[in-house]
Amino acid sequence: MRKAFIIVLAATGLLTAGCGAVGMVKSGDAARGKTLYAEKCGSCHVLKDAGATGTIGPNLDDSFGPAYCHGFKEQTVRDVVRGQIAYPEMPMPADILRGSDADDVSVYVASVAGSNYDCATYAGAS
Repeated sequence: MRKAFIIVLAATGLLTAGCGAVGMVKSGDAARGKTLYAEKCGSCHVLKDAGATGTIGPNLDDSFGPAYCHGFKEQTVRDVVRGQIAYPEMPMPADILRGSDADDVSVYVASVAGSNYDCATYAGAS
């Protein structure tokens, strides 16, 4: 019984570790997010819908396409994008977007990233 409790406690800790002060992205303006993405993100990140061909950061279509193939919800992708904006890793600059600007970009990216991904040929899809 004690071992089971420790496992549940550890799992809870792992699941909540990524739940920082950002929280869920409840709303945002995708059209405004697309404009902000072009201004602030597109020079580093590939995103087909935005016509962005950056070469420094991850390709967001390739990053999130498999997630959608596995059934991840758009809300999950919104929250992941928002968390990466709030707590970036180098070379992404800190504070590149804040508040509603970050929410708008998160909503936009989640609505289009991976939309051109071919799940039928994705080997990891279930």
